[in-house]
Amino acid sequence: MPLGLILVVIAFGICLLLPSTSVNLGSMTVPDSGLPTPLPTFTLLPRPTKPNIGRIIFTCTRGDYNQLCMVNADGTGYQQITNVEAHNYYPVFSPLGGSIVYASNQNGGYFDLFLFVFEGTRLIRLTENIGNVISPSFSPDGNTILFANRAAEGPTSLWTVENTGENPKLLYAGPNTIVGADWSPDGGTIAFAMAVEGPDAYEVFLMNADGTNVRQLTRGLPGIGGSLDWSPDGKYLLISAGPQGDKDIFRIDVEAKTATQLTDGGNNAASSYSPDGQWIAFNSLRNDVQADIYIMRADGSSMRQVTDNPEPDWQPQWEP
Repeated sequence: MPLGLILVVIAFGICLLLPSTSVNLGSMTVPDSGLPTPLPTFTLLPRPTKPNIGRIIFTCTRGDYNQLCMVNADGTGYQQITNVEAHNYYPVFSPLGGSIVYASNQNGGYFDLFLFVFEGTRLIRLTENIGNVISPSFSPDGNTILFANRAAEGPTSLWTVENTGENPKLLYAGPNTIVGADWSPDGGTIAFAMAVEGPDAYEVFLMNADGTNVRQLTRGLPGIGGSLDWSPDGKYLLISAGPQGDKDIFRIDVEAKTATQLTDGGNNAASSYSPDGQWIAFNSLRNDVQADIYIMRADGSSMRQVTDNPEPDWQPQWEP
């Protein structure tokens, strides 16, 4: 027998005599390397981006009444949402999307909260004759709505109501009138603007969501307005401040208690963050004293005009 064939036969015999070192995986047998099995790895997909940056709902004065309108953040897709012989203010999206809450006097002289559900175009009245309500803000889970309300002759206070309209109740009655409020993204803190020395002099205050531990955040920044909005990460608050008729947008660092000016001229107010925190919407009179909606980057750069209607557009809020 040739020597090469003899060597092959001997090697085959040795393999038959060696013990098996394989792991049985059902019908498939794989050699066991003796090393731990590595964990599977996954490539994370990029977060989806909304077309046109997103949508913005806002108060739009049309004729004799204030209505609600909506537009894509690039200026396309404008549509008017309400068309009633009544005033509608302070629209804000539910955190879950698909619905908005706003203040309206469409059922009488007093302002109540209304919930508008886009699917089926359903309108639900949430409050009824409990005072004059303004500035609604959803809790992060969407179950509760915070709002300012003047229920009697005293100053405007903070109230809450469930998103079903049940259990409206007083949360905090401050010593002075409260003109705006917003719930922090983590649900633990409420920021609000309250009068301190005069009818147009406000400061920003913080308190726990249960109405306790009220403390003053801003001091010495003149001419603070009544609107404010948390950044999605809860680190900053947007406010407007400055002389009457010449207000600018400021970013307040909540922890450091410092203010950064983001706009310069134009009489700006009612700023709000986009859901990703990259953009800020606000209303401004910089276009020949015509109230329009603008957006800018979170650092104040790349400013763009969104609306250009001869009638006022104001109080913008982003869709989640």
